[in-house]
Amino acid sequence: MTPLGAVYVGRFQPPHAAHVASVRHALAQAPRVLVLLGSANLARSVKNPFTAAERARMLRGALREAGADLRRVAFRPLPDRFDPDAWAADVRGVAGEVFGAGAAVALVGFEKDASSAYLRWFPGWERLPVPEVPGLNATDLRAALFTGRPRPLPGAVPQAVRALLAGFALTPAFARLRAEWAAVEAARALLPPGTHLQEERWLHVREGQVWLHTRPQAIGRGLWELPGRVLPPGERPEAPAAAVFGAPARALVAPTAAHVFLGPAPAVFPARPVPLARALAAPRRFHEDHHVILTRLLRGEAGPVPPRGEALPS
Repeated sequence: MTPLGAVYVGRFQPPHAAHVASVRHALAQAPRVLVLLGSANLARSVKNPFTAAERARMLRGALREAGADLRRVAFRPLPDRFDPDAWAADVRGVAGEVFGAGAAVALVGFEKDASSAYLRWFPGWERLPVPEVPGLNATDLRAALFTGRPRPLPGAVPQAVRALLAGFALTPAFARLRAEWAAVEAARALLPPGTHLQEERWLHVREGQVWLHTRPQAIGRGLWELPGRVLPPGERPEAPAAAVFGAPARALVAPTAAHVFLGPAPAVFPARPVPLARALAAPRRFHEDHHVILTRLLRGEAGPVPPRGEALPS
């Protein structure tokens, strides 16, 4: 049965020639394509430097250059939930809104590594494999963007994407992310291969306010976080936490499990009150997944996250 629509999920940070080819391949197999722009709720970082709107603009421009019929392509933001079942439900929900409930849907993608595990989370959906482009991935393009070496190949980066990247390189956000890239690389270099870290965080909510810390360091500079610290390698919290959040892709430097305690943080970890409504309305003001932790604990969703996570292709 020919699917009514094809769903293409990715981070597209940034879009490149393989992404364009995948959308065009999907358009050849289905009447309509829904592009879901993942990590739409996360702050700018070296892993997710571009907003959902910026990625949609880049990809739309690249598809226009390639002659694709944009009337058949829909773009929607998709938040990271760090809960695989909730995330998959979001994908199904948006597909139902765009194509209609019960419509025949195909999921676009190829299984390149663990980040492609989500392709198996949609029983009943058809699979629409796309050809892999060896040696081309957005991680390398981000490295080239933030280090200046090596230069991305012009053929791998469509003109519409290069134009936005050139403008982005003139912004304060780019300067901050270049510093963050260097800091992340330096932090990783100090860790033995395969290191998994633990961190302690405190969530304190009282009288309509939540206590948050503003990060001064290069990684996540200026973003809010729950007060606390990352423990040295090999150390674990001494006391049991109210909840543990350990999605594989939640932290920038290394896989890190967040042990979250309820109540005021020790005085050594400074924090200030922020109106809770303001904090809840600003997910992209938060470092890593701290807004997700806040909202899940406020809903009473405590406990460890299932290990499969919801890592997305780059």
